[in-house]
This record gives sequence, structure tokens and C-alpha cells, in this order.
Amino acid sequence: MQNPAFRYLCTYRADLNEPQQMIGKAHFGRRMIAVLTGGVVEGERLRGRIVPGGGDWATIDDNETLRLDARVTMETHDGALIFVSYRGVLRPMSKVREYSVRGGPANDAERAQVYFRTTPIFETGDERYAWLNNIVAVGLGDSIGGAVRYNVFEVL
Repeated sequence: MQNPAFRYLCTYRADLNEPQQMIGKAHFGRRMIAVLTGGVVEGERLRGRIVPGGGDWATIDDNETLRLDARVTMETHDGALIFVSYRGVLRPMSKVREYSVRGGPANDAERAQVYFRTTPIFETGDERYAWLNNIVAVGLGDSIGGAVRYNVFEVL
């Protein structure tokens, strides 16, 4: 069996409008909509900003698991636009809320108590970043109070 290998792609922080819109419980769970107000992207191969206006159309189930459904636009430092969509899982919400209020997990032990993983898909027409259209990536997240932060890795 071959074990996966990863290459660091970037870290990005997406700032969220507070409070999020709580739609209520429906057939997919409790719907929560978070509007993105901006953010930053940092990395050797990808850096720039998060364009305001994206969002996350998440649901929270009865087991306190949040399922992400996010869409974000990144603008690179050299003017390319990159659309990023991702699904993911964030649990347990009780720990997420506890740590988020104080700016996120304080250490690796607290970080280990929260499962926050995403699968970003990149789309761009800019030839300089076309390689992003053809990679698989994973993100490890933190909820940091008014924002989320992801360390994103290319799966090799």
C-alpha cells in the first residue's frame, strides 16, 4: 500500500461576518450561513487575499457536527483570481465554540480535540496558476473567533 505524501501549499484566514445567519432546523440539519468579509493568503506558491463576498452554507446535525459547503474567491498578489470551493467536517461544536471565543485552540492538545478538515477544489483561468486546476488538496482548519484559518496541502 502506498501512503500519501503532502506538500504545503498555503495558509489562509477567512474573516466572517458576525453573527452568522442561523436559518434553523430543516431537512438537512440546522442551517448556518456565514458571509466572508475578507482575509489573507500566505505561502510560497500562493499568496494574496480573500475577496469579500464568499461564504459558507453549513449545516449542523444533531451530533454537533458541522458540515461545510464553502465558496471563496482568492486574489493573488499578482492579480489572478482563483475560485475555491470546499466541503468539510468540523466537530464537536461544543469544543469549537469554547475555543473560538478565546481566539482558537491554545495548544496542540486543544487542537487535537477538534476535527476540522476540508477538501478544497481550485478553479482559475489564469495560466500562471493553471496547475491548481489539476491538484487534490486537503485543509486542516482552526476556528479562531470571527475567522477560520486553514493550512492547505497538495496531495502528491
